[in-house]
Amino acid sequence: MKRIQVKIDYDVFCILKRLGREKTMSISELVRDAVKKVYAMEMSEHAEDVLREAAGIWKDRKDIRSADQYVRQMRKSTRNIVITTHP
Repeated sequence: MKRIQVKIDYDVFCILKRLGREKTMSISELVRDAVKKVYAMEMSEHAEDVLREAAGIWKDRKDIRSADQYVRQMRKSTRNIVITTHP
């Protein structure tokens, strides 16, 4: 592990301190977990294989519209909405 120093607002520190007590975790553990969840987006070992296999599974379906058609229809229906504001 690499040691770093981070400056945070006092209110954030208080939140981390309270959560640490509740979860019996250090502030460092809480920060590491949060950073992993937000920035590292950890994937399981086989997640990439599953995504690769799932790519295009609906391409030959005839009972659903294409994404382009769906988006066009949604945009078309919102153009008919009239928004008025009252002073």
